[in-house]
Amino acid sequence: MPPPRSLLPVDLGRRGSYVCKACLDSLRLTSSRPWVARQPSRLSSSTSRKPQPPPQNRTEDVPDQAQLRRIFLEELDRGPEAPSASTVLDVAYFNKEPSGRFRRLRDNDEFAVESSGLDTEIETAITHLEKQMMDTAKLLQKMEKQGDQKKADELRRQFKKTLRLQYKGKTGPEGEGYGLLRINGFSGPRQRAVEHLNAFLARDSVVKGGIPRPRDVAECWKHYSAARKTLATAWENVPRQVWDFLWMVLSWEGDGVENPNRMQHVYVLAKDMQAAGVPLRDAQQLLAIEAMFIEGWRQEAIDAWKKATVTLGSNRETFADYYELGVRMLCLHGDTDRAQRAADTLLRSSHPPNARILLPLIRAQAEKEATVDQAWESYATMRMLLGETITIEDYDEVINTFLTFNRLEHALQAFVDMMFSKAIDIRGKTRLPLAVGNHFFIGKWLKRLIGAGDLDGAYKVVAYVQSKGITPSPIQLNGLVGAWLRSGTAENQDKAETLAWAMIQARLDYVALRRRQQGVERRGRPGRPGLPAYRCRTRATAETFSLLAENYCTRGLHGRLEELFEVLRQAEVGPTSFLMNQIIRSHSQNGQADEAVRLYRTMTTEQGVRPDGHTFLTLFNSLSVNRLVQRDPALSRQDMLTARGFFRDMVEADWTFDTADIFAQLPRTILFSMLKAKDFHGMLVAARAMRQLFGFHPTEALLVEMASGSSTSLLVRTKRNTDRLLAGRRTIEGLMRKHRMDLLRQGHPGDDMSAEERVAELHDVLEKWILLKGGAPGATEEELRPHLEEAARDMGVYDVVVRKDADEIARRIKLNKGQGIPLE
Repeated sequence: MPPPRSLLPVDLGRRGSYVCKACLDSLRLTSSRPWVARQPSRLSSSTSRKPQPPPQNRTEDVPDQAQLRRIFLEELDRGPEAPSASTVLDVAYFNKEPSGRFRRLRDNDEFAVESSGLDTEIETAITHLEKQMMDTAKLLQKMEKQGDQKKADELRRQFKKTLRLQYKGKTGPEGEGYGLLRINGFSGPRQRAVEHLNAFLARDSVVKGGIPRPRDVAECWKHYSAARKTLATAWENVPRQVWDFLWMVLSWEGDGVENPNRMQHVYVLAKDMQAAGVPLRDAQQLLAIEAMFIEGWRQEAIDAWKKATVTLGSNRETFADYYELGVRMLCLHGDTDRAQRAADTLLRSSHPPNARILLPLIRAQAEKEATVDQAWESYATMRMLLGETITIEDYDEVINTFLTFNRLEHALQAFVDMMFSKAIDIRGKTRLPLAVGNHFFIGKWLKRLIGAGDLDGAYKVVAYVQSKGITPSPIQLNGLVGAWLRSGTAENQDKAETLAWAMIQARLDYVALRRRQQGVERRGRPGRPGLPAYRCRTRATAETFSLLAENYCTRGLHGRLEELFEVLRQAEVGPTSFLMNQIIRSHSQNGQADEAVRLYRTMTTEQGVRPDGHTFLTLFNSLSVNRLVQRDPALSRQDMLTARGFFRDMVEADWTFDTADIFAQLPRTILFSMLKAKDFHGMLVAARAMRQLFGFHPTEALLVEMASGSSTSLLVRTKRNTDRLLAGRRTIEGLMRKHRMDLLRQGHPGDDMSAEERVAELHDVLEKWILLKGGAPGATEEELRPHLEEAARDMGVYDVVVRKDADEIARRIKLNKGQGIPLE
């Protein structure tokens, strides 16, 4: 993409070198400078009061003939203002700058301003007011962040009038005679876009309180970009106050979210102001250079920055910002030598040093092998200048920089500097000092990197410290594997598998050494791409296998899960209930429910694995009534017996609820499984047993859901499902009214029920609904006893439900000691 026309070098090939004598006599001064250089500096008010030096001889200011020829050719390059053969010779006015250069004035109005001396006062007042506005806006933001909204609102009201005077047309020392912001002088078919822009400028709600809203910025750019083509036909019709207002809104920094296209807007606006001949103030020039760099014109922006050294770089107000911008741009451009000189100029000046400007320089120098030592020196300088004010974030950025470019030794040294108050030098040493060379210290670093999301940096640290003879802890590597797997990307999945299988191989080698055997064949998957191959010395643990098992089960990789389970036996790692649950779930999802049950029996009886609540949740979900869309009556009858067996194992197993999620899901899954299998007597026994052992209390929402049908089919909002929900609610409400009528007949006062009475009501409604669903709504307890006793024996809760043995209930209860279950 070619650079903008205004930034192209002057093309002299199409013009002759002859300049007539009349033109030479009329020219006395040099042409104006580009928009990226500082515009003519005005004398300060204090300087204007000093006695003026005697006028110099006029002949001393007249350039020679060669200079005038060059000036004339540069004047021809001014574009639309360049004279043509048909133009009439006009009088040109020029202004001499303190540097000795000359600038041609645009028109008679500017000549009047320069000759009257009013421009110095006006510009000083505008600059002072603009600085006051920005300081107040920053103060408002700071007060709002600190929670002092009341004082911020009061300050905004006080400053509101002054701000409106400046930006809504009342500008100048006296604040009168300037009217509202408006652009005049346009007509034709494109005038409508200008009128829309004028309507935007006239809004009272624009820039309320001095802080543009995201809507203000968006609408300002919308209207201005639509009117640009029309305005370009006569830029001189746009008042300076309008340019200042547009710049204030479009260059609003915000927090990066309110004005995401800030630099692109500034770049376009600065080019338009250049085309209009409107001089940019110093701060505007800096921002325009930065916008040019960000928008892709890097070399042009750096050239403009170099040309502004005498102006912006020597101005006390812009000195620091100028050199900081230069350091950032030069570092990104790769010119570290010039960036170093700019940083040295800034840090050695009388201005308060901003040592953090060395951070981009450290990154640029650390990228190249030849300058990595300079990067370390820059870091040492920054740390010395910051002293006690250096923050953990500063260290993190330096460490991340060195890790990014594989400067592991420098990164470790920076982390050591952060962790220890005394100096410990590790660079160039083969073996690390004992305070650093241990897996506890390295584990802190890995934990910090993994927590910050720098997973690749964490792996680089693992490989580096292992080369120094340090074996990282399995806990840290398992954390890295888990973080990679949770990221969800294919690349990180491969990295996690590669590292996990390397840890498994280390475990297999350890088992082979322990058995004094050689050449144990690894039956795991081969090394995967994504990480450099290295021999891991950290041995896998049960957590490593669990991470892979969960990932394979979630992704439906049943073959890899079976392979992993086989390697688990070879590695002699005792299987855990988590691994067993993943294997059962994978077999169930793969349509091998019988194999899942067989595996569960084998692992619990032969290998001594203790099941938990998640195990039984997985087993109940493996029933055909929960897996098949089209139910088979024969399989449903088999599920009735299987579900009772699962319930018996669940009651007899030694486990307790570990999470609120399993406490909510397991009772619900058991009731729905028996409901689908049409085991209403077993469902009634399960409800009574879970009340004693689980502290289970049904909610009204669960009762409505059961009365309406399967919850999975009710997720889709259709008219049929809505009718089912309404019918289910009517059923439950009818049973609740019946229960309360019974209470009134028994002498209940009829006032609000206590929490215990509400719980008893819900249990009574659940049992009545089960009997209603089973076709025996009026069955008495005596009539149900034989069926309930049979189901209780099959489910292993005869002593709990029928005999109500307190000791047996206390022995089999599944709640932790002191764990309270809400009644509602």
